[in-house]
Amino acid sequence: MHKNWAKSDIMETMQRLAQSRKLENLTAGPILSWNNEKIKSHIDAVLELEGSYVLWGGKPLTGHNIPDCYGSYEPTAIYVPLKHWKNNKKAKLLNTELFGPFQIISDYSTS
Repeated sequence: MHKNWAKSDIMETMQRLAQSRKLENLTAGPILSWNNEKIKSHIDAVLELEGSYVLWGGKPLTGHNIPDCYGSYEPTAIYVPLKHWKNNKKAKLLNTELFGPFQIISDYSTS
């Protein structure tokens, strides 16, 4: 996102909307292509990048009966500084598709 957006309430709005996703209201569900072990491994690898941190989520869902072969994670967002996208090896990690409630957020400036 452009740094000007960071001055708005967009991040709070995104977090509120993400945290409203629940198993109970069927807006969250199992992740069929990744299990929790693989999701945690991916999150940990992204968090190893200098300056990265969890904005929200980042934990497995609790109180459900989703089989272990599927993923069950809170909607998650991780901030990653833009500089990491310039490195091909890191960009491959950052561009890995996790088809679930997961996003990586960076910010940039045009000046």
